[in-house]
Amino acid sequence: MDTNNWRPTPPSGEPSMDSGDWRTTLQPDSRQRIVNKIMDTLKRHLPFSGQEGLSELRKIVVRFEEKIFTAASSQ
Repeated sequence: MDTNNWRPTPPSGEPSMDSGDWRTTLQPDSRQRIVNKIMDTLKRHLPFSGQEGLSELRKIVVRFEEKIFTAASSQ
């Protein structure tokens, strides 16, 4: 029994426009707010040094959010 609901992301980096895909109805700023929330949480719990450390942390968070967004089967 295959219970894998993972949908690959097209090369453009955006999800396909399936009519039943919740990603198509997501507000444009929603993903940025999620990235900001993850950043706030990690800044409280992880040490980082200066702007370079903050920039590196943001890159990691953006990649993490992208993977979660792509793999999520529901909101």
